[in-house]
Amino acid sequence: MEHQTDKSLGPASEAGAEVLKVRLSLKGRPIKVCTFQKDVVTVGRDPDSDIYLDNPGISRHHLRLERCAEGYYAEDLESANGTFLNDAPIRKALVRNDDVIRVGKFSLWMTYEKDRRRQELDAQTVSPNSIQGTTVLSTTEIEDMIARAREVEPGPPVTEEPEDVEASSPLRGQLVAVALLGLSVGASLGAALAWFLLR
Repeated sequence: MEHQTDKSLGPASEAGAEVLKVRLSLKGRPIKVCTFQKDVVTVGRDPDSDIYLDNPGISRHHLRLERCAEGYYAEDLESANGTFLNDAPIRKALVRNDDVIRVGKFSLWMTYEKDRRRQELDAQTVSPNSIQGTTVLSTTEIEDMIARAREVEPGPPVTEEPEDVEASSPLRGQLVAVALLGLSVGASLGAALAWFLLR
């Protein structure tokens, strides 16, 4: 299996900026993906292990992954069947990006990735006025926006038009308010409010 990921070390300088992602597979069949941002990750047949492998070929306390400045060290905990890093037996070794640890019939593909939750949090705190993602407004905020839009409603048109019940002045004011609201909140919310006001 070829991967185009950079074979560099893990999180060296930015503590907390990267997470350890472990893709677990059994005989080449993917089972699950685990993401860790903790200092110690345990692997074994003990149900309290971070990666619990209920298989007789796995020792109760088989493997320990410990965070260091360069990423994580993998340490075999004197398991019965050993731990292999890229098919070489190890006692303790530095895990690099894209390495594969094998314990029994299980493979753990190790990658270091940016913490998406932190990136999203950083993006949200860039500017409170920037429009990113979904904007949620309370009923009070919507009513306040409509009231402000009505305050700046333009006067009656200069040219005489026949009186139309459907387009009377109060309704026209509501439509202007909805249009302004649609520009500030989004087309879909504005359309929904227009439908609500005109039904």
